[in-house]
Amino acid sequence: MLIDIQNDFITGSLNNTRAPSILPKVYQLLDKHEWPLVVASQDWHPEDHVSFAVNHPGKAAFDSVNITFADTPTKTETQIVYPEHCVPETFGAEIEKGVQTRLHNLEGYRTLVNYIKKAQDHSVDSYSAFADNQYHRFTTLNKELTLHGIETLIVTGLITDACVRGTCIDGIKLGYEVVLVQDATETTSEEVKQSTIAELKGWGKFLVPVLSRDTS
Repeated sequence: MLIDIQNDFITGSLNNTRAPSILPKVYQLLDKHEWPLVVASQDWHPEDHVSFAVNHPGKAAFDSVNITFADTPTKTETQIVYPEHCVPETFGAEIEKGVQTRLHNLEGYRTLVNYIKKAQDHSVDSYSAFADNQYHRFTTLNKELTLHGIETLIVTGLITDACVRGTCIDGIKLGYEVVLVQDATETTSEEVKQSTIAELKGWGKFLVPVLSRDTS
């Protein structure tokens, strides 16, 4: 599973200097291994999305706001707001070129490739590739994995403490064995990354290999 390896998280509006380091490992995983199914998720936000600071007057990027639940107006959750990112039909929303080229090469040749667009509902954010943050709507991911008999998820991508974390937790909740490739995920600091990995280990069926960097 390739979680949100999109330009905005690498060189765009939500970039961080650590993100590009995962690309050689992701390339290796796609080039040197055979997979029954590859899933690539993408944030796919409308311009009026609730997670954009610009849509909350008086708020700056990385402030917090309270929003109501889509199906329970009396219930609220805290939403961090961000710079605009991953808006459809923008360069920032596209999967990184090297990854996308490899996915195109795999499609219809060696493996099935499934793209999951998430966070399309303007009123609720979605970190996990399985469902939005309120579990109001689910993507087709679980159905696709079940259809293809997938029991173990090999997870890579961006960023460790948000969309990668959410996807791993939901995968474990749904009964999958989850394997996070430690050197194929990144976030803003090593401290945050390791703290998130420690939290995920507490969920149980969770491994954190550092796969060999040998590409021979």
